[in-house]
This record gives sequence, C-alpha cells and structure tokens, in this order.
Amino acid sequence: MILENTVKLVLDIYKYHKIIPPRVSKVVIGLGYTGVELEALAYDPFLGLASTLPNIIRSTNCTKIDFAGSLTDKPFKELMSWSYKPPSLEKIIGIATLNAASQHILAVKTPYKKVEGDLLEFLKIKQDSKIIFIGFMKPVIKKILNRTKMISIIDNNPLIKKFYQNIPILNDIEDLKESDLSVDILFCTGTSLINNTLERILSVFKKEAKLIVLIGPSISFLPDVLFDKGVDIVGGMNIIDSESTIRVLQEGGGTKFFKNYGRKYNFIKQ
Repeated sequence: MILENTVKLVLDIYKYHKIIPPRVSKVVIGLGYTGVELEALAYDPFLGLASTLPNIIRSTNCTKIDFAGSLTDKPFKELMSWSYKPPSLEKIIGIATLNAASQHILAVKTPYKKVEGDLLEFLKIKQDSKIIFIGFMKPVIKKILNRTKMISIIDNNPLIKKFYQNIPILNDIEDLKESDLSVDILFCTGTSLINNTLERILSVFKKEAKLIVLIGPSISFLPDVLFDKGVDIVGGMNIIDSESTIRVLQEGGGTKFFKNYGRKYNFIKQ
C-alpha cells in the first residue's frame, strides 16, 4: 500500500493547498530509465524517473505498450494510478509520474529535514559496521568498501559476482539466515518498488536493521509513507535540467550520464 497511500497523499496536498494540477507534457521510455515530464504553472517542467527494469519488458512484439502515441493526452492522475499495477511498463510510468508530481509539491513546500553534506559521512560507518545492500549500487558499494568489508549484496543478477569475489552475494532475502538479518544499515534501491518487493523487505528488516536507507532516482517521491513503514532515510533526485536528461534517456543512458543534470537529496525521518 506504499504507492497507493503516497498517491493519495499527493492528491490530498494538491486539493488542500489548492495547487493547480500539472499536465503531462512528455513520456520517454528509455532502455535504462523511463521519464515522465509534467508542466506546472509558474515553474519549469518537473521530470520524474523510474528504472526501466529489463526483465519486466518481456513482450516480443515491436509494440511494448498499448497506449503509445497517446500517453501525453492522459491526466497525470491516471498515469499515477498505474503505479498500483503489477510489475509492468505501465507501473514504471506510474512511478515516474508520481516522482514528477512529488517534485512539483516539494518545489512549493518542503517540510522535511535533510541530511546535510555527504550521506556516508553522516552514517558514520565503521570497520565493524555490518551492511546489507538489496540491489546493485556499484558507486555506493565501492565507497563503503573503503570503510568496512562486512557487507553482503542481495541481487539476482549473476554478473555481479564477477565484480565482487570476496563478498557474499545472494539471490533473495529468503536466502538469508536469521542471524544475518541483524545489521547496522540496510541499503535498498528504489527498484524494489517496481518489482513489488519493498513491502516484504521492510516487514523482514523493520525490527532487525538499526537503520534503513532507501535511495535512487526511482524513489524521488514524498517520503511520509515510507517513514511510517520503517524507512529512516529516503534519498532521491531532483532533476534541474529536464531537456538534457530526456536526451540521455532517449539515447539509452542512465544515472552515470544524467546525474549532472540533477541534485541528489536525502530526507531523514524526524
């Protein structure tokens, strides 16, 4: 119910604060990320992103979605409601739309406390800190390996093992022993929302992990519901150059290429 409740929160805020709703101006389904751009009165466009998970797009037809050519004619509320769907291209579009609408609201009002400075410095990771990554976060893992070697990675991508020969790599959280669940920090990517695994992850680790950190462009929406579910830090991205980012998406690029067109942020539960 994380996505359903967050969409309801967004719509309630639009209604309560009498914010003029945005309209869908562009939808780009890239190989790495999908982007939905919303145009809002008195603001530059807001671009929301969501990872285009390759294992979700399994159709062998040349058409991957039935609404191609008419997506920008649909109300943003309808596209946001697609986030409730099972893992699918429609769900990815829905999450991207939710992220764009959330960035619009955050531009109007931001009541959340931010982590100031570098997130890893804030976390004060020590040599004996025990950390689990759910999802492959190569740049973050690389930095944390300079601070502690006590990490495990959970991801079913077999190619990851060639990067980390001395790190335990599991396919699923069900492969963890009960003693493995007690960790100092759990890092989880926003793609866990797209494949519908986040609620299960939080139910397992809510009482076991000292700190739960959810990060990635796919998680750039209002954090209230996530905080209520046990997440301690939500790290998203605010795209400040929509046009350049869309060009990257159209040409098959990912975070490595569009990160310079956005600002990362980390909201912390108070």
